[in-house]
Amino acid sequence: MFRGALAGFLRSRYNLAVAPVSRTVRVKVLFFGRLKDVVGHSQESLNLADAVTIEQLFAVYAARTPELAQYRSSVVASRNQEFAAWDTVLYPGDEVAFLPPVSGG
Repeated sequence: MFRGALAGFLRSRYNLAVAPVSRTVRVKVLFFGRLKDVVGHSQESLNLADAVTIEQLFAVYAARTPELAQYRSSVVASRNQEFAAWDTVLYPGDEVAFLPPVSGG
């Protein structure tokens, strides 16, 4: 019941179709550095609707943890260990990593 309510909320608020039973995409999501601290864990597997982009996936986590949204402009995303654009569509079994900005000299 809660899962259905959450999916309905996300669909209405973010125009996302999250985790319908029939056509789902299961992805592994990794968070590094400060992002890991913000979301409270380093990895998670998540079921999403078919044809969800990396941008929409990030929005799911930003809805759960609003503090995460402030990092969006400086975060880099990767899909299957290669840098990826935010409009990249996700497929079953993909691994998505969100990497914070890195500084150093």
